Amino acid sequence: MRRNDVVNENLNMNLNTERILMRPFAAEDINEFYKIVKKNSVGKWLGIGKGMTVEEAEQYVNQIIKHWDQYGFGVWAAVNKSSGEMLGHCGLRYIDDTEDIEIIYLLDPAFWGMGYASEAAETVINFAFNSLHINKLTARIRINNVKSKRVIEKMGFQFIDDRSYNDRKLSHYTLFHQNLMKCQNK
Repeated sequence: MRRNDVVNENLNMNLNTERILMRPFAAEDINEFYKIVKKNSVGKWLGIGKGMTVEEAEQYVNQIIKHWDQYGFGVWAAVNKSSGEMLGHCGLRYIDDTEDIEIIYLLDPAFWGMGYASEAAETVINFAFNSLHINKLTARIRINNVKSKRVIEKMGFQFIDDRSYNDRKLSHYTLFHQNLMKCQNK
């Protein structure tokens, strides 16, 4: 896939799971998203390393929207279908100035340990491989984020190595479409 190709012209695309509506972010989501990412328990796992200010949350959401506009895919807001409450986000993005696409997710701590991250990640992975026809996904996780590593390993990602990236240590994982197919056919 070339970086400037828009692979999905339907920018209002939603994904659904049993419990989650995943929809593209809108500017109106900033305040609700900020309530999640202002928490240090969430922010410590992000690139910033701490809870975000409202301005940082706004920049973050605007980057997500820009990615959708530029590439036709991106990170979805994850919303609880029964309550309408924002759980967090899950989706895909290009890694910096590379051709690599990574899966990212974050949840409000109130929803940790309930299977939401796995449910959302599985749906996004299937979308990446089956709708976008991506052959490889990457995941980068802080080396001490054991819970996030468990989710990504459960999805079939293979550990590659630990790397330093902008003054943080990240564990790198990959998942190839053909490896996922082998896992699902067992």
